[in-house]
This record gives sequence, structure tokens and C-alpha cells, in this order.
Amino acid sequence: METPTALIGVDWGTSNLRVMRISAGGGLQEERTDPRGAGGLAPDAFAGVLAEVAGDWLAVDPPVLVCGMAGARGRWRETAYQPCPAGLEQLARGLEQPDAGLRRHIVPGVAAFGPDGELLDVMRGEETQVVGLFGAGEGGVVVAPGTHSKWIRLEAGQIVGFRTFMTGDLFRAIREATILLPHGGEPGGDDAAFRRGVERSLSDSAITAALFSVRVDALAGRLPPESAPDYLSGLLIGAEIAGAPDARTSRVYLAGASALAERYRIALALAGFGDVVAADVSEVTALGLWRIWETARP
Repeated sequence: METPTALIGVDWGTSNLRVMRISAGGGLQEERTDPRGAGGLAPDAFAGVLAEVAGDWLAVDPPVLVCGMAGARGRWRETAYQPCPAGLEQLARGLEQPDAGLRRHIVPGVAAFGPDGELLDVMRGEETQVVGLFGAGEGGVVVAPGTHSKWIRLEAGQIVGFRTFMTGDLFRAIREATILLPHGGEPGGDDAAFRRGVERSLSDSAITAALFSVRVDALAGRLPPESAPDYLSGLLIGAEIAGAPDARTSRVYLAGASALAERYRIALALAGFGDVVAADVSEVTALGLWRIWETARP
């Protein structure tokens, strides 16, 4: 007999959508993905896309909990950021309903503020992964690689600080709008070139100068066209790690797509991070959504 669905979880990124059937306790039963990310949708399009992707899962009218960019300004419904320190209680209190009368709720993001109240950084979606990774009272460091990579620090069950790196966005922009990758291509085929890029950035803090080595090495015959995307990826990920908070003495959890997380694991090892654990991003997101929902229920 199939385990009943207790919650429909939605992780709505800028570029992609993931919808999950979640059992009581936060177990991931099944997931569906779709390329219609929040970045390309008008506010009135979200409900229809969700209904199309979730389809038959909505027939019994389960509660739906959405994290990610659906709650950003100009998207489905803007949901106010919760200030650091923020944990399960704050996220549960900040839930918003985009459509009155329906059992849909959006998880708030988290914002970091300076001592004078100035806004320093924001995130949406990664906070849900964090509360899926750590229980009440626990702490650690999470790296969430992606379009906008996050380095997040948790203490006693609360997100106390984080920093954003535009690594994925920069890779795309450089590939599409500069001379560095005239042949295009995706990284993933040349680990040696990737490692060389990471090591270059770890030893050379002038990243805008290091980036031009993609062009120079290609002209010199040291970098084949098919290896250039891997080398560029290594340069950018290496620069991110070089500029990130030093967490070499802590266990670092990686929460991202498996292929990208493996790239970060390699780069972190080259940078001297000795204790790195990869988490299944779908599973921790499902568990995080369940914990938020369970906390919010009366």
C-alpha cells in the first residue's frame, strides 16, 4: 500500500522548478522537475504552472509549501525576509498565502543585516535546505552551490550568517558575452583542466586577470577548446572558495546538484578542506519543508 502524501513541496528556483510528494516525517516519495523557473514567470502564471506540473498529486487537495524564488519581489507573492538569526520558528511564522482560501503557503527567505541595520545579503530556498540538514540546537557550515552560491553558518539551530557568490551567473555571462569561450560548451569533461583552474585562482587573487588566462592558454595551445569550460569553471569556483569564510576546521555540508557538488568537493579538497559531506539536495529540501510545515501547524 502506498504511503499517503502529507505535503506537496515545491522548490521554485530562478531557472528550474522541482515539485515533490512528501510523506509524514519528511520522506521524499517522488519528484517532478520543469524548466519554467521563477525568473521567467509573471505573478499570475505560477498557479497554472504548479497545477500543470503537480497534476494528479493535487486531486486530494494536500497542503502545498513553496520555497525559493516564488516569494521574491515581482513573482508569485512577495514574502518578507526573516532577519538573522533565523530558524524553524521564524520561517514558520513568516509563511504567506499567495491565493486566499487555498492551502498554498510560501516560505520566507532570510536576510542578513549589519550593525546599523543596513541590508547585507539575502537568500531564498537555501534556508529550507539548512533546516532539513540540521535539527534543533545543531550547528555547522553549509555550502549551497548554484547560480548564486551560498556559504551559510548555523549555530544552535539558527542561521546566523551567510554570504552569496555569483559563481554560476558569472560562468553563464562569461560564456555568452565574452571572447573566452568562442566555442561555447559545458563543463564536466576534463577534471584536470578544472583542477588547474581551481589551483590558479587559489594562488592568484586577481581573478579578473586570471580569467584572461583562458584566452592566453588557448592561443598558446595549452588549453584545447573542449577543456576551456572546465578550466573557466575551476577559475570561478576556486575564486569563490578563496574569498569565502574560512571553515577548514569545520565539517562542511554540500547541498546542490550531484555533478556540481562533486566539482565543489574536489575544489574544497584542493583548498585544504578536509571534512566535506555531500547531501542529497532533494531529500534535505523535502525534510526542511516538512519541518517548517510541522512547526507552522496549530
